[in-house]
Amino acid sequence: MKTNLNHDQIAMSIERARNERSLAVGRWIASAMHTLLDWMEKGSQTQPQPAAQTGYHLNSEGRHPKAFDTSAFV
Repeated sequence: MKTNLNHDQIAMSIERARNERSLAVGRWIASAMHTLLDWMEKGSQTQPQPAAQTGYHLNSEGRHPKAFDTSAFV
């Protein structure tokens, strides 16, 4: 097959094709990241959230916020 294109025209076509491929890959990566982030956000909404802690305590007689049980040291 004989073409009427010179070396510069062929190089320009190849460069244009590479640029288009780079743009397509970038769009695919952005789309995949967007889909992944959407999936992660939906997953976190359907899972139960952990209960908020009321405070630090070591007392074994129930929830006493900010209380420290010293009975273990006696």
